[in-house]
Parts: sequence; C-alpha cells; structure tokens
Amino acid sequence: MELVNMWTKDEVALKGLLYESPANSEICLFIPGCCGNFVDNDFMRIISEILYENGYNVLCANTRGSFMMNSSFHPYNLQRPKKIGVAYEKFEECVYDIDGWLNYLKELGYSAINVITHSSGANKLIYYINCNTENKDLINKIVMLSPPDFMNRIRCYNDFQDLVNKAIYNVSNGNPEKIIKIHFFHKTSQGFLDMISSKNFDNLPLVHGEKQDFEQYSKIDKPIVIICGSEENYIKKYADKFIKYAAPENQVEFYVINKADHIYFGKEHVVAYQIIIGLSKLRNSISCQTPKLTLS
Repeated sequence: MELVNMWTKDEVALKGLLYESPANSEICLFIPGCCGNFVDNDFMRIISEILYENGYNVLCANTRGSFMMNSSFHPYNLQRPKKIGVAYEKFEECVYDIDGWLNYLKELGYSAINVITHSSGANKLIYYINCNTENKDLINKIVMLSPPDFMNRIRCYNDFQDLVNKAIYNVSNGNPEKIIKIHFFHKTSQGFLDMISSKNFDNLPLVHGEKQDFEQYSKIDKPIVIICGSEENYIKKYADKFIKYAAPENQVEFYVINKADHIYFGKEHVVAYQIIIGLSKLRNSISCQTPKLTLS
C-alpha cells in the first residue's frame, strides 16, 4: 500500500492510496462520492483490501470533492492554494480529476482500467464518459455502488426553496462565496445554484426521469455492475431503469446487498465479493494488459 500524489491539468493536487502487487492481473480505480475519501470512508479501504487479496490492484482516489472543505497547494504554483472540497467543487471540473487518475494509471503501464464509483461518483463518471476526454478509452468495466438520483434527493428537502432563496439573496448581495448548509453537506451560494441548474449533475433522474432524460447514461458503452443496499429503496425501487435505459448493446448486472445501507457498514466483505463476482461476469470492453511491476 502506497500513498501517491497526482496533479490535474488545472493544477489541483490530489492524493490516492495505491494497492499494487505484480501478482495481480487487473486494476480498479475507486472514485468516491460527495465528501468521500479514503481517509474517512472505511468501506473504501476494506473493499480495496479484499479486492487486492483476490487478484485486483486498486487505486483509491480522492477528488476535489473529497472532504467538506480542503485546499490544494501545487508545488510549481506559488499562488494562494486553491479552495477545494465539496463546498467549493464545481461539478463539471470532475473531468479533470477522473482523467488525471486514469492518466496516472496509464503512466504506470495500465491499458485496461476497471472504474468503481460510490454514490455521486457515478454521476461524475457518467458525465466524464460523455465528454471529449483524453483517457476515457482506458475504461474497461464499471462498478457503480449506490448510484443516486442526487438532484431529486435535494429537491425533496422540505426547506429546498428556502435554501434556493437564501443562495439567491447572498449572490444578489455580492456574497456568492457565502457558505450555506444543505443538510449533510455545504456549498457556496453560487455553487449551490450552479449545481441545481446543471443538467450534467442531474444525469441519473431515477425517480421522475424517462428515456430521454437518461441521455448521458445511455451513451455508456462499457459493461456495468450496479450494486445497492436493500435499505436504499430510492435506488432499489428503480432497478429496471438502469437496465431499460442502458445502451441496447451494453451489459448491465444489478445486485442488492441484503440489510446494507448507503455506506455498507458491516457489509463491506459482502460487497467486495459481489464486485468480484460481478466483474467476472462482464465481458472485457478492451484487451487487458498487465504492466510488469517490481516490488520496491
């Protein structure tokens, strides 16, 4: 296990946790969701360790949306560190993070990368695949853990309109960077307004969406494993949409983990082995070549 660093094209410094052995034949890139990171999210490390013990190298990757508030200092940029974390994150900039981590693995010699996402990491990956990005062709298979209809969840908060009005007031009074609390996370006032008006962010509208609303999801041409907990009714209830609105030629496997919640507390081992089973059932979308690794 090794702590690694990566700098995105827009000069954001990110950290990752790399589990790598020359004995393993495949690599997985693990992308967390809102505030998610390999420090606080035990399930990321536990799942990664089990995958590592069963033939998969894993890179647990922090993003600019990891942690609530953070800062990024680039060693070649002596200006004030950039504010990152979910409070300051702009959704569309997730492209830099995912592309940067894929490129990092490419430079290690990997040419076929399985991508695992958790929660809104799925929304980011869906958007990334729809962009003209440098490294998306490196993606071999996809695993989405608890992919949410995040936008609908926000709209269902009883105080949603109050939050919108507060954000509009702050922006109109010259305070676009003023932080507001949206239940379990924080955003700048302008960032919140940008997020709720973004069709790119609202790319998995499970509750109210129909075929035309899944345009980005339907363009994924990589086989997908989708896993959720039995306690996540807001995902499990709409399992048919993941199948129905996928690209006609794409392979999609859907699994429910019994008595599991959104972070799979106490069920990490079950999830890990379900990932292994799911990945084994998916066809390769590109030829897998394992780089020659040497232990340091």
